[in-house]
Amino acid sequence: MIPGKRLYDKLPAWTQSLAVNLMSVKTYHEKYGRIFHDESARLTNNERKDRGQLLDEQERQLFGLLEYARRHVPYYRQLGYPTHRFQDWPILDKQSVASKPTEFVSDQFTSGDLMVLKTSGTTGTPLRVSVSKAYHQTEMAFRWRHKAWGGVPFLSRSAYVSGHSVVPALQLHPPFWRLDHVEKRLLCSSYHLNPTALRAYIDEFRRFAPVFIHGYPSSLFVLAQYILEHQVQDIRPRAVFAASETLLDFQRAAIQEAFGTRVLNWYGNTEMTCNIVECEAGGLHCRTDYGVLEILEDGAMVCTGLNNLAMPLIRYRVGDAAVSREGLCACGRAFPLLEKVEGRMEDYVLTPEGRRVGRLDHLFKDAHHVREAQLEQKQIDELIIRIVKLDGFSPEDERVIKAEARQRLGDSIRIRFDYVTHISRTSSGKFRFVLSALV
Repeated sequence: MIPGKRLYDKLPAWTQSLAVNLMSVKTYHEKYGRIFHDESARLTNNERKDRGQLLDEQERQLFGLLEYARRHVPYYRQLGYPTHRFQDWPILDKQSVASKPTEFVSDQFTSGDLMVLKTSGTTGTPLRVSVSKAYHQTEMAFRWRHKAWGGVPFLSRSAYVSGHSVVPALQLHPPFWRLDHVEKRLLCSSYHLNPTALRAYIDEFRRFAPVFIHGYPSSLFVLAQYILEHQVQDIRPRAVFAASETLLDFQRAAIQEAFGTRVLNWYGNTEMTCNIVECEAGGLHCRTDYGVLEILEDGAMVCTGLNNLAMPLIRYRVGDAAVSREGLCACGRAFPLLEKVEGRMEDYVLTPEGRRVGRLDHLFKDAHHVREAQLEQKQIDELIIRIVKLDGFSPEDERVIKAEARQRLGDSIRIRFDYVTHISRTSSGKFRFVLSALV
């Protein structure tokens, strides 16, 4: 639990708003100091370089990191691997890091130099990640550079629909948001996107008129569906940014139609090892100045973060999968491209024949009366399709979904429908499209 959260939840709304803004005054200076502006200029300059320059600089930065890790990080110091043979370094998994996190912290930092971040633990293994306060500004520079790709200037008015717990979980009436005047952010609760609250959200978005919207794909999708159902046409941000969950194709289509603008996807992780960002031309770019990405034969992503010297993770298996793409992007930036980020390795359904099938959001591409859906696999020969229905859902919708499932999964797996009024989120407000007890 966030320190002081119980006390915060008991405060009246105006006092909570004051607390949010006092905290923002403090964090503003931690995020946006001299390092932020210097790094922003460096990253902007990198976007003008050709592929050869980018890869040469990445290689130099990588070998410098390997030498640094051998000297200053206990885990790597005891391994003693040569800096010039990167591929000989072992591949790390999350469990190894979580079991002894202090061994990955550099001896060049004191506790006063560090911030400690926690992963959500949605895969069953929560992790504590140490980040230097200086690096925190570098991370912010990467995030705002991506906003610039969507035509959004620094500190533009924004609405965030993600894991901000600014409203008590049991609150029943609006406002389900708090306004951060310092960073011009409308911080919306992803825990309160129920049908009765959506009208209040839409009215507030109209009043606030955000230049951009940022959020979990699942939360943005719920808002988008409401907008489309009620033919709302006057909420038009310059860009929408999706992050922290796999962006599914049907979610992207609905969000773009509802808000009348492109959705730009952001892929990152709390471990600060990889940054994949979508540009205005639709290309997925892997930033070489952020990390090194290796894609194994099965699609698994192995990542090395180049900038967080407080806790460098080298050849770290992030648990996600991706597909590479050749060529250059029409936007002119020369970073290597990906065809897609497929999502977590556990976001697959296993068939009795041993096949691993992903990207099953296509099951719902022709089902027009589904508010939300989730797949759950508790045993190898059965798949549960959990659905929150919209008005008009009929046996024909179920038939279409089942036919799509059969086409992808075959006939050896039973398919069972479970109709519910709500699909639960994780403790951080995230949505899990696939729940599997088999991985």
